Amino acid sequence: MLVRENSEGEYSGQGGRSHVGQPWEAATEVAMFTRVGIERIMRFAFEVAQSRPRKLLTVVTKSNSMRNGMVLWDQVAAEVAKDFPDVTWDKMLVDAMTVRMVAKPQSIDTIVGTNLHMDILSDLAAALAGSIGVAPSSNLDPTRKNPSIFEPVHGSAFDITGKGVANPVATFWSAAEMLSWLGEKEAAKQLMDCVEKVCAAGILTPDLGGTSNTQGVVDAVKKEIERLV
Repeated sequence: MLVRENSEGEYSGQGGRSHVGQPWEAATEVAMFTRVGIERIMRFAFEVAQSRPRKLLTVVTKSNSMRNGMVLWDQVAAEVAKDFPDVTWDKMLVDAMTVRMVAKPQSIDTIVGTNLHMDILSDLAAALAGSIGVAPSSNLDPTRKNPSIFEPVHGSAFDITGKGVANPVATFWSAAEMLSWLGEKEAAKQLMDCVEKVCAAGILTPDLGGTSNTQGVVDAVKKEIERLV
């Protein structure tokens, strides 16, 4: 499970350019980290880890070279950890984390990181799982005061538009996450059970080494769902 802060951090849109067109042109990109934002994502990440069987959390950082925002990030993580004594947690630099994900994925369960770091690591995780076409995402408001958004990790993929080879698994999985968030956990489980049966039967799109197409996978999942009715 990857938990990404997506309201601040490196993608805050703060900064600017000066002396445009001059040899000494300069640009700045300011990463904004707030205590309230960090505590919110850390508390949510610890709660997620606590709800999972292994109760294991890795906090991704880069505080060895980013000596302000990332130091605050580490500090707040340590503070929040005190409220979750049953969760085992560790801290790892983002570059070392890429190695760990590839070499020792079994040592990881839940990961929390900044906007930029998890943007990169989530794509790596999807590739390790077989294809970015299977990875779901949930943009959540932990307070539930605002709507949440559920969508595949992959983008629009205009290069394969109309070819019928897009993998629909990530869309199904995103729908399952939405159902779970809305309290329909049994429906979410049933949907994913159907998807897993189809994949286990070898009905796969080319990105996973299969020979089926998008519609073929969708139809197969529909048949599995209809058997439940």
